[in-house]
Amino acid sequence: MRDPRSEDARTSLERELYWAEEATRRSRMDTPEVRDALHDFVLMMRDDEKQVVPRGEPNLAARKRWKRQLKLRLFRLTRPISWRYDRLLGELGELAAGLADRVAVLEAELARLRKELEERDHRGGSA
Repeated sequence: MRDPRSEDARTSLERELYWAEEATRRSRMDTPEVRDALHDFVLMMRDDEKQVVPRGEPNLAARKRWKRQLKLRLFRLTRPISWRYDRLLGELGELAAGLADRVAVLEAELARLRKELEERDHRGGSA
């Protein structure tokens, strides 16, 4: 007979490993990839901000026509509330993209300074 607590622990560990795998893909991205992804996100949010129904809205799908129409009407009724969040997400994305741009510049400067320091060490050691 198995202990139910060990099953809960196993399930919890499996869930954590599943979500950790999702996060690792992003953790392997380098700065230019992050910057590009953020710029794409900003463009998508700015475009969604102007749409009555954002493209790919998963909550509006339904097999039956009457359900789709009802969901669409309810969505349009509440859409003014979510427009603000599309705008805020776009602004947050722009700030994050600006930070990613600065990180890229800082990484280039750091590489230049390390190379300069390495050259200085080689000159100092050979003299």
